[in-house]
Formats: sequence, C-alpha cells, structure tokens
Amino acid sequence: MFFMKKLLCIVLVLLPEFIWASDSLKLAELLTDKGLYSVVVLKNDRTIFKQSYHGITEKERVPIKSITKSVMSLLIGIALDRGFLKSLDQPISDFFPVLLTDSNTAKKRITIRHLMNHTSGLADYEDERMPEWLTDANPSAFLLSKPLVYEPGSTYRYNSPATHLLSAIITKATQMETVAFANEYLFKPLGIITYTWEKLPDGFYDGAGITLGLRTVDLAKIGNLVLHKGKINGVTIVSEQYIASLCDGNLKRTSPWGLPDTKVGLCWYQAKYENQEVNYCLGYGGQFLLVFPKLKCVIAATHDVWVEDPNWQSYDFMTNYLPFIYKAMVNVKD
Repeated sequence: MFFMKKLLCIVLVLLPEFIWASDSLKLAELLTDKGLYSVVVLKNDRTIFKQSYHGITEKERVPIKSITKSVMSLLIGIALDRGFLKSLDQPISDFFPVLLTDSNTAKKRITIRHLMNHTSGLADYEDERMPEWLTDANPSAFLLSKPLVYEPGSTYRYNSPATHLLSAIITKATQMETVAFANEYLFKPLGIITYTWEKLPDGFYDGAGITLGLRTVDLAKIGNLVLHKGKINGVTIVSEQYIASLCDGNLKRTSPWGLPDTKVGLCWYQAKYENQEVNYCLGYGGQFLLVFPKLKCVIAATHDVWVEDPNWQSYDFMTNYLPFIYKAMVNVKD
C-alpha cells in the first residue's frame, strides 16, 4: 500500500510535464534563425513542439522584455477579481496621493486603464531616454513629477515607465510585493516555480519590461491560461470576464508595430493571422506569445536581444519563421 501511494504521488507530480511531452513537429527552418533561443508550441493542451537553440537549454530563464507588461495586465485582473482594486477606471491618485496636490490638476484624472493603454499623458522615457528614468533613486516619483505631455486618455504614446507604476499599484493595493502576489495567484497555480525578477530603485518589482525572466515553456503556460479564458484544469485563476476584456478588439486601438493590422489595448495585442484571430504579446528583440483561440494553439518564442539589430530580428521572425511554425502547427492532427 505504501508503495502504491508513493507511486501515485510521483505520477501526480509528473503529470503536467507528461501530458506535454509530445513533439509532433519537425521545423528545420528554425535553425537559420541565428538569435533564436527557444520555441514551444501547444495544441489542445499538448506540446507538439519544444526546442532550444544555440546552446540554450529549456531550463534557461529568458528576459521576456515587454511581455512583462502583459503579465502585469493579468495581475491587475487578478487584483480586480479579488477586490484589491475597484476598477480599471480607478484613479492612480488613490495610490500616489502626491498627485492630488500637483499643480497640474489633470494628473488626478489618470486611471489604471490609462497606464495599461499607454494613454496616461505622462512623459515617456523610452529608448535613449530610459536611463535617465531608470537610474533615478525613485523612478516612480521621478515620472509622476514630470509635466504631462498631453491630456490623460487622449493620445496613445508607448510608455514603459508608466506601466511600471502598475507594479507599484499592485504592491500598494494588496500589501504584497508584486513578486509575492504573482507567485501566489498566477505562477504557482500554473506550475511556474523558477523565474528571475528584480526590483527597480524605487523598491517595486519591475513592471516596465526589463528584468522578468521566464522559461519559454512557462511563458507558453501563460498563453494557455488566456486560451482557456482564465481557467486551468477547471480552476479559475483570472476571471473569464477579464480575459474577455483583454481580447475585445473594440477596446483596442491601432498599434504602431506587430503583425499587420494589429490593435492594442490593456497591454495585449490582437490581429488576424491567416484569417485566424490571434491575441498576443511581444517583447523587444523577438519575444513572442501568440494565442489562437479557435485553433486552441499557443506559440511561445524567445530570442537573444544582444544581436546587431534586435528590432529586425523581431520582424524577421514574424515574416520568415512564424509562417513555417503556423503551417506545421495547423497540420498536426488533434
């Protein structure tokens, strides 16, 4: 009896990886993608392809860059579901009361939704300007002290420092550090047990997309959660209603990048790919997580960002390698 109980425990521990242990695809074309780290493809909850390249192992925790913003979006949804936040239209002055006495009264109208939609009106410190924000002793306070560049809600302007404020909001609203909240309510339920994540100088875990590192197989698990409308094995991690809002094209606006005819909102992108709806997120240098709801498929791909042209690498993957993966994925029988 003891032996049988012990065997049953071993089977239960190994079950998720056992279910996802199939490799049905052969994609030799990917060998020519010189910066490729790893690709994982799921179909109907099975791993039909899992491969790492150029000396990287599947245990490697890869910086997912701005996919961090999409993870933050899920954490905001969980905080809403659990009553830590009132709504996406809650003013951020509830968490940063310094805005209530700012000479620019428009700052009091900035909401959580504005941060997630890159429409806050806060100054953007992107690209060559980012070190000025990142190296400040208090990046959050630094950003909030700067003059608004436009009326909140009026204009889309990509803003990584503004999405970092989402991490601060989670910490302030839940009285848990962002990493602890994520571990308790998102990572552990998905079986994500190894990752890297660092604080910025203001003491809040990075919400901008700089330090969070995940295994590609774990990135795919996040995509599978969205595919299943917030549930895994019948357990709700984030509400179906919130996932529906992430995937609602009517709540999005035209994106300046991504797949053709992409729209973006609430830190998630949406497009049509080969006439199939795809909800996805992407990060600098070729980090991708693509969810095809009708096909019940997920593609996760990660790349080395220390290449000559990371932006070209991202475009090259979308244009020249994603078609091979998609075609092979579709052709795998259920």
